[in-house]
Amino acid sequence: MKRINRWYPGITMVGLLCLLTLAGLVYSADQAPAAAQQGTQPSSRATFDFDRYTKNKPFKLNTLPTTRYGPPWADIVEKPTNMLACDGKGTPIALCYYSGPGPTTPCTLDGRGIANCTCYEIPSGHPYLVDINAILNRDVYLRTVAKCGKDGSNCRPTGSIEAPVCEAINNNTLIPGADLISTFSLYLEKQIPISMTSCATPAAYAGCMTAPCKRTGKIDPKTRLPLVQCGCPTFTGPYQVGTATDQCVLRGKHVWSAANNVWSPSPTPTPGR
Repeated sequence: MKRINRWYPGITMVGLLCLLTLAGLVYSADQAPAAAQQGTQPSSRATFDFDRYTKNKPFKLNTLPTTRYGPPWADIVEKPTNMLACDGKGTPIALCYYSGPGPTTPCTLDGRGIANCTCYEIPSGHPYLVDINAILNRDVYLRTVAKCGKDGSNCRPTGSIEAPVCEAINNNTLIPGADLISTFSLYLEKQIPISMTSCATPAAYAGCMTAPCKRTGKIDPKTRLPLVQCGCPTFTGPYQVGTATDQCVLRGKHVWSAANNVWSPSPTPTPGR
């Protein structure tokens, strides 16, 4: 129970923003019965692609409306169980939670439905969280839902099973061509405290959860962490950002890395260790 309670502070927001080839029932991305079982509606149309990462490698973008509030790249959290806990063994992840205006970790619109967000590389061996509604690989989303349930409640931290998406991220097979994947972690909370700001007026934001990232070779002198660049799809709607700010809409081509937590109004997390 102590482990479960530790995770709940982080599940109020996931601005940011993960294929198992094994385990559970294998659902084809083209199987209509699988989509029907989840109660999903017809697919959403994407205005972007990940060709710059995947090139000719097999990949199916998840365009299923995983919630009624928007497509996977809207990064919607409907309830605490949506946030799946992964142990982080064997792989680093990208943390885009603090990205937006810069100067260290800006998110800049590219004009093709993607925000290029500079994010922190979190070393392997540290736990992280994945929003089940924001899995951008369609095949692994269907496998994860088949094993964890639509809301994720059968998998950790509330259940005893590790979600298939965790293995996909740990094996670096979620999005072909990516060096690492963007998820959520409390790794930097002591250095950069979390302070939630709710932005109720719909605007464009970067949905970085499970987005593909590339290493830049640069190091942030403050945190001493490597900096990576992630291709985060954009969505327009209400959202929350993980820092105290009076500027919900940034200037120029900058946007926040954000998410939309709809299960409680403007919660303020109190992360602990």
